[in-house]
Amino acid sequence: MAKRHHRCNLCGNDFDTGEQLNEHVERRHPKKDVRWWVVVEDPAKDLKFSR
Repeated sequence: MAKRHHRCNLCGNDFDTGEQLNEHVERRHPKKDVRWWVVVEDPAKDLKFSR
């Protein structure tokens, strides 16, 4: 299984593409004020997001 590189910081769901994440946010969190940012990590490591 491929690593997922996009996470919704509002609910913690992971997605394979930014397009999937964007569709999720528009569908599940339409009234939220969303701020987008990029997290850069060593690709050999698992991303450790916190909520």
